[in-house]
Amino acid sequence: MRVWAIAGEAIFQNGQAEEAAEKDVIMDDGEFLKSLQTKKMLPHTLVLEHVCPATRLLEKRRQMFEVQEALEAHKQEFNRKEEVFKRREEGLKRKDLELQESLIRFSKFLQENDSKRSRAEKKAADEIKSRLQKEKEIEALQDTLEGLKTEKEKVHEILEKNMRYQHYLETVLEVVDEYQEVPELLMRHATLKVTNHDLNEHQKQLEELTEKTRAELQNYVRQKTESILNLNNKLSNLKKELEGYEAEALAHETRKDYSLQVASQKTLEFGQVIMSTDNIFNRCRNRSRIAHPAETNPLEQLEVIGNYISDLGAIIRQNKLEQLRKAQKHDDKNALL
Repeated sequence: MRVWAIAGEAIFQNGQAEEAAEKDVIMDDGEFLKSLQTKKMLPHTLVLEHVCPATRLLEKRRQMFEVQEALEAHKQEFNRKEEVFKRREEGLKRKDLELQESLIRFSKFLQENDSKRSRAEKKAADEIKSRLQKEKEIEALQDTLEGLKTEKEKVHEILEKNMRYQHYLETVLEVVDEYQEVPELLMRHATLKVTNHDLNEHQKQLEELTEKTRAELQNYVRQKTESILNLNNKLSNLKKELEGYEAEALAHETRKDYSLQVASQKTLEFGQVIMSTDNIFNRCRNRSRIAHPAETNPLEQLEVIGNYISDLGAIIRQNKLEQLRKAQKHDDKNALL
């Protein structure tokens, strides 16, 4: 589309140039005469009022001769311009051919650019995809690096804590002459640690044996104590059962009195609600224009009351809207006056 637009613009410019050239060449007789007069190529007509016809004829011949010379000069000028226009036309044709060739080259250039652009876009998409993948890898590596830094800091803190033991061992070597190197001291410590572990194991075995004997003694004492306690517990449980039965009988009596009281209260409230509902129902039935039957069911009475109140609310809202409309009309009339 861009190629055709450029070609159309070039052809339009060539057409304008040719029209301008034709306007310069093609002129009618009147314009030709006007141009000759403008260029002062026509002879001036002499005013001869009181001359003989022969003189006038000579004057006319002189004017015709001058006009003929002017026409010959104009013809030569026209031929010269025609040659110039022919050369200009040939130049325009060459330029047209060059323009067509340049348009063909430009079309090929655009096609190559489109192909390059497609390849560049594909390459850019691949680069973006690769960049996003690399960014994800960088984020993962940064997380790993942060974890390694954290682990390094923890190891460094442990090393700082353990360095005091290194200094302590070096101080011990300076004080004690029996050991010359830290590994010897550590080996002696390991030996003493193993010996201490063996002694602790032996002590644990003795303690376990002592604990087992003590446990057997305690178990025997506990069995006898439990036997005594079981007998006492049975006696205590029997007393508690007796007290429980007495308390349960008292609780049943109390709950019975409370249930009777609650039932009386609810019966009273139910009667009050039924009376109130019946009273309101009769008032709504008397004031309503709808002939409602004399209902005795409280639920149906409540439904009638609800419908009456809903209708009354709707009537009130409608009345307010009409009053607002009347007030608005009155305000509009006052504004017009």
